[in-house]
Amino acid sequence: MFLPRSVKVKRTADDDKSCTAKKNKLSVGGSLVEETTEFQDCNSDRTETSASRCNLNEVVKESTEPVTGDLGVAITTLGKDSQNTDADSSSEEPIKSFSKSQRWAEPGEPVCVVCGRYGEYICDKTDEDVCSLECKAKHLLQHQEKEKNLKTDQAESQAETHLLNTPYFYKDHSFILGLRDEQIENLKLQLGIAVQGQHIPRPIVEFEHCGFPETLNHNLKNSGYEVPTPIQMQMIPVGLLGRDIVASADTGSGKTAAFLLPVIMKVLKETETPSALILAPTRELAIQIERQAKELMAGLPNMRTVLLVGGLPLPPQLHRLKQSVKVIIATPGRLLEILKQSSVQLHAIKIVVVDEVDTMLKMGFQQQVLDILEDISHDHQTILVSATIPVGIEHLANQLLHDFVRITIGEKNLPCSNVRQIILWVEEPSKKKKLFEILNDKKLFKPPVLVFVDCKLGADLLSDAVHKITGLQCTAMHSEKSQVERTEILQGLLQEKYEVIVSTGVLGRGLDLVNVKLVVNFDMPSSMDEYVHQVGRAGRLGHSGTAITFINNNSKKLFWDVVKRVKPTGTILPPQLLNSPYLHDQKRREQQRLKQLQNSLVTGDNITDIIRKHDKNNYQR
Repeated sequence: MFLPRSVKVKRTADDDKSCTAKKNKLSVGGSLVEETTEFQDCNSDRTETSASRCNLNEVVKESTEPVTGDLGVAITTLGKDSQNTDADSSSEEPIKSFSKSQRWAEPGEPVCVVCGRYGEYICDKTDEDVCSLECKAKHLLQHQEKEKNLKTDQAESQAETHLLNTPYFYKDHSFILGLRDEQIENLKLQLGIAVQGQHIPRPIVEFEHCGFPETLNHNLKNSGYEVPTPIQMQMIPVGLLGRDIVASADTGSGKTAAFLLPVIMKVLKETETPSALILAPTRELAIQIERQAKELMAGLPNMRTVLLVGGLPLPPQLHRLKQSVKVIIATPGRLLEILKQSSVQLHAIKIVVVDEVDTMLKMGFQQQVLDILEDISHDHQTILVSATIPVGIEHLANQLLHDFVRITIGEKNLPCSNVRQIILWVEEPSKKKKLFEILNDKKLFKPPVLVFVDCKLGADLLSDAVHKITGLQCTAMHSEKSQVERTEILQGLLQEKYEVIVSTGVLGRGLDLVNVKLVVNFDMPSSMDEYVHQVGRAGRLGHSGTAITFINNNSKKLFWDVVKRVKPTGTILPPQLLNSPYLHDQKRREQQRLKQLQNSLVTGDNITDIIRKHDKNNYQR
């Protein structure tokens, strides 16, 4: 049965009674029969208004059938507001009927999920932000269509419901438990993961090793999280166990997702709100964190966020707070201002994250953070995240945290000095033949061999061809493989079952566990950074290795970069590359850019010429 319902709560600065009156007036089906009338802001269209005065009983009967009618009927049904309201609600402005009458959202304000305007209201059925009755009706129709698509597999749906309703306890995945301590230590060393503390869980290799609900795994993939970064590999399992953490990693290392995932799983089944607090030093960072949190929480039940930052109107933030939000994302100054008004209680907070602690200390927020934490019960989990760990953070951690784990991400071990690099000019039709020659060469062939290609289909096809032609045990590895398949492949590699792995550039962390001695770039990577990363897989932990790269005119954009990066290592480059007109053109352009840059620099030698040129130009004007 589908009947579009009215907007649940309006985001204005009115008090609770006024909001309750608006909610009751719009939500109780029985009172709507007595209160039906035309839209207050649609006086210009009398025909549409008279059509809106239909019999509600007939609308209800029609609503039991799938909604396939005109969207205008849903809007008309939703838009029946009352002119005979009580004294508390008479002063309220009417709910906006159409999106065009709503303003655009300011930075940090809720955004309508349909049109992108100011999300002044919350849909009572989906908890999404909408700007008007029109957009709510459209959103509910879209939501109904999505629900139909999601019910294709009943078994998965039941398993998901069971998982969401049962308490979550993190435990090491069977694949992780099956690894030797030596392999785990080598993995940490390669990725620059350093930990200090007692009873620290092993790092994960895949997000699926955490046992997240399928909805959350789906959101991770939609947000572009294919492979966990080093900070995520270690910080997520520690956070899921409820341990206090001090984490240090560079900007762009994935710290936000590393603390958001433990936050989500911690508060997913909490009934008291708010349950989590995330503090950020600046408004811009807080907005960024909330945007990422909403992406990861999409589709999870009762997971709402509120953004409490300065520079934005306070009343909408206060009203958002009253909508049973689970996660508060705030700057210290604005949160303290709200706490002094007693507009929010933090006694139910189960987890606190302080992001960019080093910036907090530099901006003088330490005392404000301490004042905020005084209002929170002492049994909560605390995570401090920073790019560096100065002495001030050490003191703060010792003051706030209990039995904490220190996680530091340093430089990754991606050496190329101990990797012999070979660049071969191979035209596209001859690539397979050249690969088979390499695999049949007893001097070069040292299993397992890692072959990189640029697409998933190419990985599957080339893997089949290698097995048929050479008889070697070969398999393909790419993001389309299921978790079960990836785990089986990794176990097979560790047991030396496979001799050749054909993979796309995006690899699971599990291959960091394998000692690869030969890498073949069947397709030249799209960037030199990717090239260095792939070549580096042949020389982990000081072991020597060989990397062979096939190159031709399809990679002409990288010719000059290849020469600059590879030639100093003593690698002999093919004459087709060195004599290529593309190479000489790229070299000439870079020399011109460097010359222009040098001319623009002011030095003691050229300052007189620059002044004369400037005076001459002014004189000509």
